[in-house]
Amino acid sequence: MFLTPQQITQTRDHTVLNFLELSSAYFEAGHRLSELMASAGRETLQHGSKHFSQLGHGQLDTMTHFPATLWLEGSTRQSRLLDNACTIISEAQKALIQSTEAQVRVLDRIIFTSINRVAKTAPWEGEIALNTMRSAMQSAELALHSISAAAVDTVELAEQEVHLVTESLTDNKPPRKRSTPRTGANKS
Repeated sequence: MFLTPQQITQTRDHTVLNFLELSSAYFEAGHRLSELMASAGRETLQHGSKHFSQLGHGQLDTMTHFPATLWLEGSTRQSRLLDNACTIISEAQKALIQSTEAQVRVLDRIIFTSINRVAKTAPWEGEIALNTMRSAMQSAELALHSISAAAVDTVELAEQEVHLVTESLTDNKPPRKRSTPRTGANKS
């Protein structure tokens, strides 16, 4: 191996740190998702019990608008749930992309160090090949950075699209109550 013990230790430390940051991001996302689901479940139970208690008291207005109101209010809650879940998942996805890129940079440092060590003792023909390898690695690293940036942008764009869709669903209002009864509906 062409790495010194100190370089091996640094590489290992960077790798462990990358995995620790990624694990923390996923644990945080899992915690936030479980809190979100528990909160949504409690809210659904409270909302459903409120509607059923109104039905139990025989409120005619509530009974006639029950299905539509229940659907609209449920879709609003579910769209907020979807929006929050997508935000959490997109943050975890961005953390994965950034962690992967950081780990590839660690591996690239190992390769560059090895190439530089070999280049010191290589004949001039080998040095040309090593310079070509170094140049290819640098190009690949730039390409990876561009791909990672594009992937993060794509995740952010998808998150914005979900926000727009859920925003349009939450703008729905429950049906208005009729002020006058229907005429001609039950004429014989």
